[in-house]
Amino acid sequence: MRKSQLIIHLVLVIISVPIIGMTWIEGSKVLGLKPLPVPVVGTGSMYPSLFWSVDEGGSEDESKAVIEEHRSTPHLYRRYEGITILGRTYFRRSLDFGDMVAFKNAKTREILQAEDKDASAGFIKRIIGMPGDTIELRDGFVYKNDSLLAEPYIASPRSSYGGTGLKDCESITIPPRKYFVLGDNRKVSSDSRFKLGLIDESEIEFVLPYNEQGIYRSLWRDTSQDDSLLGQPTLSSEEFVKLVNIKRDKQLSLKPSLNKSSTLRGQHLLTNKNTDYSMEQSIAQAGYSNIILGEFISYGHFSAQELVKNLLYHKANAKQILSKDYTDIGISAVNQDVAGCPTQIIVGHLGGYIPASYDQSTLENWRKLHGNLQEIIPSWEKAIDYNNIDQAKLSQLLEILRRRRSLAQEIVASMENKAWLSNSQEQRIKSDNADAAKAEELAKELNKE
Repeated sequence: MRKSQLIIHLVLVIISVPIIGMTWIEGSKVLGLKPLPVPVVGTGSMYPSLFWSVDEGGSEDESKAVIEEHRSTPHLYRRYEGITILGRTYFRRSLDFGDMVAFKNAKTREILQAEDKDASAGFIKRIIGMPGDTIELRDGFVYKNDSLLAEPYIASPRSSYGGTGLKDCESITIPPRKYFVLGDNRKVSSDSRFKLGLIDESEIEFVLPYNEQGIYRSLWRDTSQDDSLLGQPTLSSEEFVKLVNIKRDKQLSLKPSLNKSSTLRGQHLLTNKNTDYSMEQSIAQAGYSNIILGEFISYGHFSAQELVKNLLYHKANAKQILSKDYTDIGISAVNQDVAGCPTQIIVGHLGGYIPASYDQSTLENWRKLHGNLQEIIPSWEKAIDYNNIDQAKLSQLLEILRRRRSLAQEIVASMENKAWLSNSQEQRIKSDNADAAKAEELAKELNKE
C-alpha cells in the first residue's frame, strides 16, 4: 500500500509542475485528459464526419447553413506520451483502429505546399491499419487481415482504391510504431495509399478514440448491403454529363464517337498503363475530330455524383471540365481483371473549338499572292494557241498558277473567317514552294521563246 501511495504522490508532484499557474481545465488539455479544438487542413477528406465545403466540391455551404464547430474544427485529445515511473507509464493515451488522428510531418508539408495550402497545418485521418495488421485494397473495399472491413464512417461504399503507395490487390503488413491511415472521403483523400505513406507514431499529435466519436455517428451509413456492390458497374455517362452541365455556363454535348474513343483508350490503359496508344489515336479511330482535345482519367468505381465531386475537388481537373473551350464530351468506365485484380478505369474525352488567330502580315502576304496571280494568269492565257510558244509548257504553267491561285483564295478566306487550316490545306501549303519554283522555271523558259 505504501509503495502505491508513494507512486501516486510522485505522479501528482511531477504533473503539478507544468500546470502551475494554469487552471485544471487547461492543464488537463495539455495532458490529453480533455479534448480541445484542433485546426486542420482538408476536413473534406473526412466527410461525412467533418465539413466538406462547396468550394472544394462538397455539398455543404456554410453561408446557407450553420456548421457545427466539431465538424469544421474537430475536438481532439492531445497525445501525451505520459510519465514513466518505476516501469509504469501514467497518462499515456494509446492508439487503436478507427481513431481519428491529427499529425504533421515532412510529407504533409510537401503535399500542402503543392496544393498551395498552409504547409504548417496538420492532416486529419483515420487509423485503419495498426502495427502487425495486413491491409489490402480490392474492388473498392478494404480487407484487414483477409477480412472485408465494415466501414460505416466512410462517405460512400466501395470507394477505397489503391494509389501510388499501395496499389489495388497488393497487401502491406504494418511495421512496429507505424500506422496506415485513410480519409473517410476516400475518393478525394490524400493518405497512406499515396505519397503520404505510413505515418510514424511519434508524428501523431492529437487523437479522438473511435469509442468517443458518438457525436458523429448520426452522420454515418448502414453497411449491411455494401458487399452486394462487389463487381457491379456504377457510372452513368448520361447522369455524369447532366451533373457537370449544372456546374458549367456552356453546356457539353454527349458524343457517341467520344464515348467510343474513351472506351478504346481505357482498354489499352488497363492492358498497359504506359501504352503508346494515345488519346489522339483513339479519337481519330473513333471518327471524331476537333481543334481542342482533352482527357481525364480516374481509377476506381465512381457513381456519376462521386466522379463530379472528385473532379471538382482537384483544381486542375475542375478547370478542365468547366472550361468554356470544350463543347463535346464522351466518358466510359472500362472493367477488367488485371492479373487477377478487379480493376476499373474511367476515361473522359473532351472536344472543343476556338477561333484561329493569324498574324496580320501573313494574311496580307496571301492576299498579295492571290492578287498577283489574278493579274498574271490572264496574260498567260492569251498565249494559248500561239504557234511560237511551247503549248505543253504553257499548259503546265497555267495548271500550276491556277492551283496556287485556288490555294491562296482558300487560305485568305479561312484566315479572314478565323477558321483553322485543314490538314489538306497545310499539306498544299508545303507543296506550294515547289509549285512556285517550277512556275518560275517554266515562265523563264517560255519567255525565251
